[in-house]
Amino acid sequence: VKRTVTVVNPTVATTGSDFDRKGIANQPYLVAVNRAMCTITVYGKDADGNYNVPIKAMVCSVGRSGHQTPTGRYNTTNRYDWRLMVDGSYGRYAIRINGSIMFHSVCYYTKSESNLEYEEYNKLGSPASLGCIRLCLKDIKWLYDNCPKGFPTVIYDDTSTPGPLGKPSSIKIDVNDVEKRGYDPTDWSPNSPWNK
Repeated sequence: VKRTVTVVNPTVATTGSDFDRKGIANQPYLVAVNRAMCTITVYGKDADGNYNVPIKAMVCSVGRSGHQTPTGRYNTTNRYDWRLMVDGSYGRYAIRINGSIMFHSVCYYTKSESNLEYEEYNKLGSPASLGCIRLCLKDIKWLYDNCPKGFPTVIYDDTSTPGPLGKPSSIKIDVNDVEKRGYDPTDWSPNSPWNK
């Protein structure tokens, strides 16, 4: 018996780092999230217009057990300066990846730059969210400012390496420091005690 199989929409490889790197017009960067290592690598284009030039690495938190961030390839959509999250907290500079899954800052208890969930901030670099991808304020603002709406995102698993630029370390907040703990340490606000 002969059978002909036609693949209409081939899926993107989501294990290892051998994902599709084809360039997209008007999109300077591809954002690759290594879910297994809680690391993001931003790739720029090479001379052929494909995403093969690693330019920036970021540490992140992905979905914890029971709330895993889905793997695959996506193009981002909506953006929000502040976004109410499903648990009643607020994320800054939220970028929708797919459905309820977004890039955003570590959450705040209220819509205030001085009310950071500091214990959650200290979990950057490990699975901690309800499925979204959390970053420090400096890194999410970089994505928000430099990656246009619709930028390609690949979420994959690679337990052998975080990415070509490694895994950055994150600042830890002293939870007993009442003056500083409510602010993201990377917040550029003149109100932040981290900047005084």
